[in-house]
Amino acid sequence: MLHFVRNEKGVLLPAAMLLLLIVCLSLFATTAAYQSKYRTYDSLEKSNINATIIKIDNFKERENNLDM
Repeated sequence: MLHFVRNEKGVLLPAAMLLLLIVCLSLFATTAAYQSKYRTYDSLEKSNINATIIKIDNFKERENNLDM
């Protein structure tokens, strides 16, 4: 393994840069996937909250109509 580190053919720097590129791209891809999933769940939560509010308002209106 040490002969590879002492190799003077210039392979170590491109290999290190390639490894850094792969790690960075995988990190960015993971982060983007997480953000997309989080945005989806957040929008679903907001739509469910709005639907719940509408159903509660409808229930209150029906209750008021029955009382009259």
